[in-house]
Amino acid sequence: MNNNGNRSFLHQAFQIGTPECAVFSAGVAMLLGLLFLCIGFWKTMLIFGLMLVGLFIGGVADKREWIRELVNRLIPAKPTVTYREPRHGAGKGPRRTNQDAEETEQPEEYPYDESQE
Repeated sequence: MNNNGNRSFLHQAFQIGTPECAVFSAGVAMLLGLLFLCIGFWKTMLIFGLMLVGLFIGGVADKREWIRELVNRLIPAKPTVTYREPRHGAGKGPRRTNQDAEETEQPEEYPYDESQE
């Protein structure tokens, strides 16, 4: 197989829905299953984590910017709130006195009917 054929297979292996992608995914799943059986779950997770660290180091050109964008996506910035001084007299309506409270109409109480008992 020539070099152009290899590139075509690799290109197709990462496109979801193609037969090449199915073969590639089955191979990865088989390898992962063999690792679980041979060395155990936690050692396999360690290998997977170290592989992700290597992928990050080798694949991301501007690491600081990538981490900054990741943190900003995970923890969005709080919206800024500006404080305004209240207007003169704002929030100070007319004060109610006890006399005002007595003059206001109170809601009528629910009539109690003793015949319904």
